[in-house]
Amino acid sequence: MAKKLIAISTSFLTLSLTIGLTIGFISSAPAANSAETVTVFAASSLTDSYTKIGKEFEKANPGVKVILSFQASSTLITQITNGAPADILVSAEPFYGGSNYITNRVVVAIPKNSNVTKISDLDRVKWIQCAHEVPCGIVADAALRDESVNSKPISLEPKATSVVAKLLSGEVDAAIVYFSDVIANKNRLVAIEFSNRSAATTTYQIAQLRKSRTATAFMKFVQSRAALKYLQSKGFEAR
Repeated sequence: MAKKLIAISTSFLTLSLTIGLTIGFISSAPAANSAETVTVFAASSLTDSYTKIGKEFEKANPGVKVILSFQASSTLITQITNGAPADILVSAEPFYGGSNYITNRVVVAIPKNSNVTKISDLDRVKWIQCAHEVPCGIVADAALRDESVNSKPISLEPKATSVVAKLLSGEVDAAIVYFSDVIANKNRLVAIEFSNRSAATTTYQIAQLRKSRTATAFMKFVQSRAALKYLQSKGFEAR
C-alpha cells in the first residue's frame, strides 16, 4: 500500500521511565505536571482499545489528560495535513514517517444465529463494507479478489465503526469488518476468515508528531509489552 505523504516530525525527547506492571498495563514515573495533555489521533477501529489505554495512561500519570480522536485513517491524515493539533497518530494504513506498530485483518462478520457459513454466501444476503478509499475498504477489496463473490455491498461506509454499527443493528446480514471488531462483540458476532489472510491483513503505523514529555511517555506506554499484549487480546497482532 502506498504511503501517504504527510510531513511529520519523528524526533523524540529523551525520557527515562520506570516501568512496571499494573492492572495489565505498564505504570510509569509521572510523565507530566498537572494540566498537561496528549492529543491522540487514532483509526476508528482502535476506539474501544485506545479508550481503555488512554484511561490507564491517565491513571498511571495523575494530572495528565488524554484527548482521543477516532476517525477513518485517511480523514485523520487530512486533518493533520490541514493543521489539526495532534501529538500522536495511529493509522490503519502506512504513512510517511510512520513506524510499523500492530496488524489487523478483515473478516466476514455475521450474527451468531446466521445461516451464512462461507464467503460465497455473500451472494445471497445483504452485506456491506468500508468505502474503497479508506483502509478497511482497501483491504476488504484486496481480500475479496481471491473469493468467488459476484454480489456488491449495498452500501460503502466511511469508517469501520459505521460498518459494525449497521451489522449490530440488524440492517444487514453480513459485513466485512476487522477481526478486532468481532472480538469486541464476541457475544453477538462470529467471523469467517478469507482464504488469503495476507491480502486481508493491514499494518497500522504510529508516529509522534510533536515534541513533548507527555507525548513521548504515551508512545512508550502504547508500545510496551503489556500494552501490546492487551491489544493482542482485542484481536490485533504485534509487529
